[in-house]
Amino acid sequence: MDIEFEDGVFTIPPLVIGELTESLFRNLIAFEQCYHGCSHKITSYVVLMDNLIASQKDMNLFCEKNIVTTNWRSAELDTYQFFNKLYKDTSLKEFLYDGLCYQVNEHYQVAQDKKLQRMRRELRTTAQLKRDYLTWNVTSTSLWKVTSLIAASVLLGVTILQTIYAMKQYYYSPR
Repeated sequence: MDIEFEDGVFTIPPLVIGELTESLFRNLIAFEQCYHGCSHKITSYVVLMDNLIASQKDMNLFCEKNIVTTNWRSAELDTYQFFNKLYKDTSLKEFLYDGLCYQVNEHYQVAQDKKLQRMRRELRTTAQLKRDYLTWNVTSTSLWKVTSLIAASVLLGVTILQTIYAMKQYYYSPR
């Protein structure tokens, strides 16, 4: 199967699931398991799809994006478990989409690392503010820092009040 992952987007060819699809996949998987010279393409595909589709919500997304189309009568009954049931009691010697899974994990690990770095920066800034302005040492510099922080807070509060009263006078003045 020609499945690709590039820039955070999967490219998966469409699959139509019908009444005979399950038996077809089971026979192909059985052939892969019994024939020693055969690669495990179908089994790898089924394992990958099972890992991507973990709930009915995931299956609905796949159907919405026309990756999976179901045209059987009992389509609403746990279609997300379709792939899970297919490779039960089989062994997989070589997972052909191992490199693809590595790419996906690497992509999301980089995104997670960026998010963690941003959070650390914010925590560092907060800790620096606490250390510089909110710790109480009886020295002249810390007294000036605390005094300037209180004065700035009062000034900000007075400015907000002035803005509120100016807006109130503008909008509610007798005309």
